[in-house]
This record gives sequence, structure tokens and C-alpha cells, in this order.
Amino acid sequence: MILPNLPTNKAEVLVLLADFKLLTAFLTLATSLSVTLVIMPKVIAISLEKDLTASTNGRTSHRGIIPNLGGIGVFIGLILTSNIAFLLFASHEQLINLIIFNIVLSLLFLVGVSDDIMSISPRKKLFFELIAAIIFISGTNNYIGSFNGLLGIHELHYAIALPFSVFVIVLIINAYNLIDGIDGLAGSIGVLVSGVMAVVFFLSGHFLISLISLALVGSLVAFLIYNFSHKRKIFLGDTGSLVVGFALAAQMVLYLNLSLTSGTPLFKNAPLFVMALLSYPLLDTLRVFIVRIKKGQSPFTADRNHIHHRLIDLGLSHKRATMVVVLYTLAMIALAYLLNNMPINAAFAILLPVCMILVGVPFILVRKKDSHGYHLEWVWKVAEQEGS
Repeated sequence: MILPNLPTNKAEVLVLLADFKLLTAFLTLATSLSVTLVIMPKVIAISLEKDLTASTNGRTSHRGIIPNLGGIGVFIGLILTSNIAFLLFASHEQLINLIIFNIVLSLLFLVGVSDDIMSISPRKKLFFELIAAIIFISGTNNYIGSFNGLLGIHELHYAIALPFSVFVIVLIINAYNLIDGIDGLAGSIGVLVSGVMAVVFFLSGHFLISLISLALVGSLVAFLIYNFSHKRKIFLGDTGSLVVGFALAAQMVLYLNLSLTSGTPLFKNAPLFVMALLSYPLLDTLRVFIVRIKKGQSPFTADRNHIHHRLIDLGLSHKRATMVVVLYTLAMIALAYLLNNMPINAAFAILLPVCMILVGVPFILVRKKDSHGYHLEWVWKVAEQEGS
């Protein structure tokens, strides 16, 4: 026989997949991508038929009738692929964690669908986000138990660690939700952050967790194909932003938790690495909340004060504005990695100012544009012509 070593039964297939982890990782990515690609046209068709579309207002930059339930396809691709991976490779304890993950993801999925279809108040959404975070932390016993010496803080008391972890999860969910304002941005940031975490988990020996990260990457890549499409465009909606936001938050909590026990250098200065990964949504959220509170408004009041809106005001297209934010995030990830061997507080003293300065640049340029009248899209095109 030409291939005598091919597996002949289920047990041998599982052994093969466990031994060839890169193959399994590729199959996980391909499965979530394929499932979401198949589901999404059906979601678009039903949304158009039932008039489940995004409404236009003074803040929106889209035209026409666009379905806003893209999160359904992402949810199905993520949860189906993750469950297959866990059922194949997980231990009993990991399967229990999978059940908790399914419950929380499904809860947020239902909240998101309800908000996209009927619109629910920010307070109700916040309530369900808190419930989801509490269920995840108490059910899996994964929480942020240490600052790794950041600001002189090491281990956190249990009574502080639990509510702080709940706060971080809810913060990340809402920060991710708030950046879903232009085509491709939320999906691209999700792909980048989850892709980086897939590599980190894989290289540090947490293979099963890396498969969940890859399942999210595959689902979001499939979503982006439709999100950037002109003929079959669809938005992520609150369904997607809540589901993806929680999936990213769960990865961050797991990463910070594992940094306490893992001896790999990948987990040194873990809090700073998380800050770098999520610096754009976190700083953008902090800024708009401060602005809204100063104006006497609710921090959850929607407006056009986000960084990506400033990039659009500078004349950039949605794709190029998204590219700018992705490049910024890559730069911050690289900086955090370069600072990895420094004392954590010294690294923090470098990383935070750099992040804050860079995210403030669009606002400075908008003021100059208003006074000088230049257009960033024109500058971009000139640069492309000179480079060609």
C-alpha cells in the first residue's frame, strides 16, 4: 500500500489529530470559516425578508438597507466548531467549562438578538452582561488573581479578584461593542486579537484553548467577507459584538490566570500584553465616556466622538480607517513584546503614554484639517503614487 499508516478507526483519527496539532488547528479554522460562510447568506436573506435591518441616523455612515444580524453566523460558527474540538479532545473538567462557556455565550447571543430586533435599554444589557460574567467566573473558576506587580500590586484577595474580573469582562464586552461603528473595524480587531491569542496559547502548551481562539478567527474572517461586500453586505450587530466581545474577554481572563502558573516567557508582563492587545477599544471607550459625562450625558449615549469617526472625518474610507487601527494595534503588540523583559512598571511607563499619544493623533489632525483644509484620503493616494 502507498499509505499504510492512515488511521482506520475513530481512535486512530483522534490520535493523529492530537499528534499533528497544526493540522487540527487548520481544520478548526477551516471549519468555523466554512460554517459561517454557509450560514451568512441565509441570515442575510431572512433579515431582508423580515426587514431586520440597520436603521440610518445622524451617526451612521452607511446607505441603503443593510441586515444587522451578522452575529448569528459568527455565533453558530464559533460555538459549533468549539464544541466539536472540545468533544474530541477535552477532559471531563474541560467539558464542564465548555458547558459554562456555551451557557454564557448563548445568553449573550439571545440578549444581542433581542436588542437588534426589538432594541433593549443599555441598563438591561448591562444587567445581563454582569450575569454572564458572574456565571463564567464562578462556573469555571477563572479570574484575574494578580496584577503581576503592576503599580506595586501582586496577588489580589479573592473578595477583590472576583468583582474586578467581572468588571474587566463587562468592560471589554462594552468596549468592543462601541468600536463597531465602521465597516470591518470590529471584525478585524477581533481577528487580530484572537489570532494573536491563538498563537500565544498554542506556543505555551494550551492547545485546546488555542482552538477556541481559531474558531473565533475563522468565523470573523467569514463575516468580514460579507461585511466588506457591496452586494451582500451585513453588519455584526449587537448579537455579534456581545458574543465576540465576551469571547475576547474570556481569552484575556484565561491568559491572565494562566500567567500565574505558566513558566513560559510568553506570559511575562501579562497585564501589559492584554492592554496592548485591547488598547484601541479600551482607550476609545475611556475617552468617549469622559466626554459624555462632562457633557452631562449618560456614558452609554451614542454619538460620533469615537476615534474611528475622526479617521472618517479626515477623509479615509472605512477600509483605510480600519487598516490604520489594525496597524496601530500591531505596533502596540510589537512594543509590548519588546518591553516584555523589562520590569513591568518601567514597561508600563513607556507603553501607556505611547498608546495615548497615538490614539490622540486623529483628533489633532481633524483640528488641523478644519483650519488648513487638507484631506487624509488625498495624502494617502499621493503616498501610493509615489511608492509605485
